[in-house]
Amino acid sequence: MKRTSLPLLTGLSVAAIGIGYIQQMAPSPILHILREAYSLEGSDALLNLCVSVIYPMTIAASLWGGRLESRVGTRRLFTWALFFLTLGVGMNLIAGSYLLFLTGRVLFSVGFGLAIPYIGSAIMNWYGPRGRDRMNTLNGMFPFLGTVISFSTLLPLTERLGSFRLALGLWGAALAVLLVLWVLLVRSGDGPPPPEEPGVYRTLWRMRDIRLLCAVFVLDFFCYAYLVVVLPAFFAEAGGMEPVRAGQWAALAFPAMGILGTLLGGWLMARLGRRKMVLSAGQLVKLAGMLVLTLGIGFSLWLGVAGAVLFGLGNGMWMPALYAMPMHMPDMTPSRVGAAFALISSCGFAAGFVSPILGGWLTDLLAASAAGPAAHAFGLKWSLFLFGFTNLVSFAASLPLREPSGDHTTQ
Repeated sequence: MKRTSLPLLTGLSVAAIGIGYIQQMAPSPILHILREAYSLEGSDALLNLCVSVIYPMTIAASLWGGRLESRVGTRRLFTWALFFLTLGVGMNLIAGSYLLFLTGRVLFSVGFGLAIPYIGSAIMNWYGPRGRDRMNTLNGMFPFLGTVISFSTLLPLTERLGSFRLALGLWGAALAVLLVLWVLLVRSGDGPPPPEEPGVYRTLWRMRDIRLLCAVFVLDFFCYAYLVVVLPAFFAEAGGMEPVRAGQWAALAFPAMGILGTLLGGWLMARLGRRKMVLSAGQLVKLAGMLVLTLGIGFSLWLGVAGAVLFGLGNGMWMPALYAMPMHMPDMTPSRVGAAFALISSCGFAAGFVSPILGGWLTDLLAASAAGPAAHAFGLKWSLFLFGFTNLVSFAASLPLREPSGDHTTQ
């Protein structure tokens, strides 16, 4: 059977995973509309669940997908991912109750989780060394690009269509088209499924560098997940910025700069031929950004914005190296790389699930020690300051990593 063209495989994969990352944070810019639509006034904890509910199932699905790929192959794994992405996002069209809305989010998270090991295995299966570096750069860019599109389009789209269900559900229609195209056109993305490796996660966990990458990603996501939740409020309260404008500047200073940081990281990897160096440097750039953000905003709002820009650049800069390094470790097959992506991402998502809760608790604790209307801003400032030092720990965790000496992967 004739092999499917690489541009077609790439185009369908990028479009579907890109929509997945748009939907990851989709409820955030329309929370006030969801609160009114589902009568959740005074129930912020329940309302915020529509964002965080995806993490547990994403973790489970990505770990399961890492093993499923060795049974069904890369192409069929993405078929299942597309099916659940389409089903979950499409359910927004009929989400007349909050329970149905949350159900759709959970189904979406199954597809989102399955796509994580898929992209790792796909990059290993279908691309050469230079193509892998380009795709890893793009893979690192997805979270930032998806957040920018989500924050900048979903509220205007909701207002234009007069329905948040339509604004969210239309993305499900696009996914349905991609699913049909994938099933009809992609016939031979990979060969027969490789022999199943039941203990793949145990094998990976025995690899010191995989454990170190898990630690670095946990520490990174712990800080990232808290910052992305509170940055608009921090600009508004500590910097005196009007709330709508604060949200716009938060999107521009953080995820938008993350896109540029990812491109910078990919360029540096290609230019220097070094991955560990770029990964470690990114941790220090993030630390510097958090210090400028928290300490500088007291002197000038725009100094605080500059700190967020610096953090965004560092946060994107190290991502291509994270995804590239497992592909260049000894004895790595496409299935093992996909499982490594699932393992590393799952560890990070677990940290992202708990860090906003811990950050909120720390903010309240610090705010209680202050007085006056600025007490909450005080709590936000110093909780972010303390969270920033996770980047120093992640830098220390990155130092023992070995620089891959070449492409050791096996088919």
